[in-house]
Amino acid sequence: MDDKRMDHTKLRTIEEINFLRGFGVLAVIAIHTTGYFTEIKSYNTLVLLNLWTDIFSQFAVPLFILISGFVLARNYRNDFSLTKFYKKRIRSIIPQYLIFSVLYTVFNNWVVMQSNPLSTNLSLLLNNILHSNASYHLWFFLIIIQLYILYPIIIKIYDFCKLIDRAEFLIAFLLIIQTLWMVGIHTSSFPFIKLNFMSFLFYFGLGIYTCDHFDQLKKGFNRLTPIYLITSLALTLGSSFFIIIGLTTGYRFNSIPAYYFMGGELVYPVLRISTFLLLFNLAASLVGKRNILAKVVYRIGDYSFGIYLIHIFFNQYAIKILKNNTIDYNNWVFYPSVFVVTVAFSYLAVRLISYIPYSYYIIGRRNKIKTL
Repeated sequence: MDDKRMDHTKLRTIEEINFLRGFGVLAVIAIHTTGYFTEIKSYNTLVLLNLWTDIFSQFAVPLFILISGFVLARNYRNDFSLTKFYKKRIRSIIPQYLIFSVLYTVFNNWVVMQSNPLSTNLSLLLNNILHSNASYHLWFFLIIIQLYILYPIIIKIYDFCKLIDRAEFLIAFLLIIQTLWMVGIHTSSFPFIKLNFMSFLFYFGLGIYTCDHFDQLKKGFNRLTPIYLITSLALTLGSSFFIIIGLTTGYRFNSIPAYYFMGGELVYPVLRISTFLLLFNLAASLVGKRNILAKVVYRIGDYSFGIYLIHIFFNQYAIKILKNNTIDYNNWVFYPSVFVVTVAFSYLAVRLISYIPYSYYIIGRRNKIKTL
C-alpha cells in the first residue's frame, strides 16, 4: 500500500449497499408522490394513509447520508491523499449537479425565461445553482457537498475517539446535537437556521461507525426483523400524532404551527435507526437471490443516483397527464399511478443515458455497449 492508503481493489463488494440504495430511491419517489396529500382540502382516510407513507419514507435521505459515511470510511482512512479525495468527490457530484440545475431551471421557468433578458436568466440560473433552488429535490447536493468537504476532519475526530475507546460517546453526542438542531428549526428562537449538514450529521457518523462494526451487524439480527418492522410502524404512527391533531383541528398541512412538528423530531432518529435495521435485514435476505423482487431492487439501486436526479421530470409529467384526465390529488388512483410511472420511466431513461459517452458526468453511471 502507498502512504498507508487502503488498496481499494482488494475491497470486496457489499451487495447489501446496492439494495439499500434501491430502497432509498424508491422512498424518495414515494415522498415526492404522497406529498401531494397536502393539496387535499379536507382531512380524510386518503390524507392519513399518505401522511403515514410520507413519514415512514423520510428515511430515504438519512439512509443515503449513512451510506455515504459508510463508503467513505471504508475507502478513505489513515493518510489518504486529500487532493485525490477532493478531485474524485468533485468528479462524482459537481458536473451532475450543474447539468441538472440548468435543466430544472429551464424546465420550471421556461415560460418566464422566454420573455426575460439574458442577464436575468443568467442571474436566475446562478441563484439556483448557489442555493439549490432549481428543483425541490436538489437540496440534497448542498448537504452532501458540505459533508464531503468536512469528511477529513470528521474522520480524524472519529478515529481519535475510537483510539481512546469513545466512539460510541461521539455518536451519541452527534445524535444530541442533531436532535437539538432539528428541534430548533421549528422554534421562533432560531428562524435563521437553514437546512444543512447539521441536520444529518448523526446519520453520517453512524455510517462511519457501521463500517467499523459491519461484521457484527451481519451476524445475528435476522430474527429481530419482525420487531424492527413493528417498531418502525409504531413510531411512524406515534410521530404523526401531533400533525394529525393539527389537521383535525382545521389546519391545512402547510399552515400547521411549527411547534406541532417538534415532538416528531425527538422520535425520528429512533424511527430511522429501526427502519435502517429493518431494511438492512431485507437487503441481506435478497443477496444472492434471483427472484424478480431481488433483480428489480438491485437494478434500481444500481442506477439510484441517476434516478434521483431525473425522476422529477417524469413525476411532473405524470401528474399533468392524470390531471388532464380529471384524476387529481383527491383520487386514490392518483398516487400509485404517479409512483409507478415515475419509477418505470426514470429507470428506463437513466438506463438509456448510461450508454451515452461521458454519461458518468450526467447521471454518475456509464455502461459500455456490448459488441459481438
